[in-house]
Amino acid sequence: MTTQATRLPEIRKPSFSLKDLLSPVTKFIVRVYDAFVEARQLQAAMETAQHLKAFNKDFKHMSHNDIIQQIMGDIKKDRE
Repeated sequence: MTTQATRLPEIRKPSFSLKDLLSPVTKFIVRVYDAFVEARQLQAAMETAQHLKAFNKDFKHMSHNDIIQQIMGDIKKDRE
């Protein structure tokens, strides 16, 4: 009877990592948060435009949408 050399089991690394698992979840949560922030900024821009058209004679000739686009453009410029 011959004796076989016993081999130690190979040490294997796990086939998944927690970071890879949580990355899509984290990205999703960040995108949802960014959507809420942008929605609130748009709401504030709408309210500001209504106020400017109602109380400031310099903005009477501008459309409501033009004022909102100008405000949102300034916000996006500030982010960069």
